[in-house]
Amino acid sequence: MGRNMKGWFFFFVATAVVAALLPAPTMAGRLELKNEISGVSSVRKAKLAVRCWSNEDDLGWDMLKPKQSRVWKFTTMNMWPFQKTEFRCQFRSGFGTTSQDVVTVFSVKNGFRKGCGEGGDECIWVAKRDGFYQRKIVRDDEDDDDHKDFVDVLKSKWVWKW
Repeated sequence: MGRNMKGWFFFFVATAVVAALLPAPTMAGRLELKNEISGVSSVRKAKLAVRCWSNEDDLGWDMLKPKQSRVWKFTTMNMWPFQKTEFRCQFRSGFGTTSQDVVTVFSVKNGFRKGCGEGGDECIWVAKRDGFYQRKIVRDDEDDDDHKDFVDVLKSKWVWKW
């Protein structure tokens, strides 16, 4: 094998090894926000105002009535040092706001997606009368695409800020 051929061979082997060790640079992501505020005599008090944005897009303010939800699907960049996909939101209800002014609801950084549950490709957040929850997927039955088991984890009680 000539010197030039050895160089090309080494280059291809090195490229294959590096490609095999790197994580997938892009993945599908899904974010869902749900309003499950119930037991309120006034529909106005049960509405949820939401403003979300990412590094690239401002999704603006939206008003979710009880039992409504919003879903965003997007492609994430998850390759160091370009880990940048992140969605942040502000929430207002008739019971107040979240204790944090801005809540990170989706991020590819620091294992955030593991907190969303099995698979980590979707994060679900739920507003209830007593606070704001992250809905964690604990089991995704592969035989039945529509059946998932969830656990709701309280992330913030509603607070009043002036």
